[in-house]
Amino acid sequence: MATECLNGIVIGYSDYRDNDRMLTLFTVERGRVDCKARNCRKPTAPLLACAQPFVYGEYTVFFSGDRGTVNSCDVRESFYSLREDPDRFMIASCAARFCLSAAEPDTPNEALFSLLYHTLSFLAYTEGEPKDLLCGFLMHFLDRIGYRPALTHCGVCHRDVRNDPILFFSTQAGGTVCAACPHGGKPVNRITLEAMRRILLLPDEELIRIKLPDKIRSEMLNLLLPLLNDIFGENDRSTMILAQLI
Repeated sequence: MATECLNGIVIGYSDYRDNDRMLTLFTVERGRVDCKARNCRKPTAPLLACAQPFVYGEYTVFFSGDRGTVNSCDVRESFYSLREDPDRFMIASCAARFCLSAAEPDTPNEALFSLLYHTLSFLAYTEGEPKDLLCGFLMHFLDRIGYRPALTHCGVCHRDVRNDPILFFSTQAGGTVCAACPHGGKPVNRITLEAMRRILLLPDEELIRIKLPDKIRSEMLNLLLPLLNDIFGENDRSTMILAQLI
């Protein structure tokens, strides 16, 4: 039995009994942590503020075996404005759910945590196009879980394709495919591929710089959804939310 201080973001929850809530935290120190917040649904509960979606704080968690219970929390960011904008709330939910699908218990992933934190911050506190931030999140998310799509080389023959006039994007090949290789993919605009490459060069702190034309944004999201479906499945909550956004 031990008590730990964990810096985490609420990426999932479910109500339990009359006033409790089961929280899933994405933490810097432990990766995914599932824990109980007792009596947090009462209007005057001390844990009420920290048991909401997207809240970032320092959680004091008591562990007994594999089970955790939240004793207290110092809330650092509530990202409350996300609850007032349905579109931004939906995109924030999509980002949190992808992290929930990818995060592993007792496996820290500071790079992915940073990506989620900055995405929520920009969604909550800036006026940028939220779907541009979604594109930025998805590109970096794929990169950080080890599924970075092929963008400069053919996914089949591995030849540099940056100067090819005709290109395709194939889920089976893991990204870009040249016209000479079998692919089963769909034609892709070279400008979309260049936008994807440039997004991956941005640090988390500069994701707000992403500005995409409607056509390029739409094509990018429609290329990424099948790739994510292939990884997590079409019935995963994360990909279902993304499909609704597209």
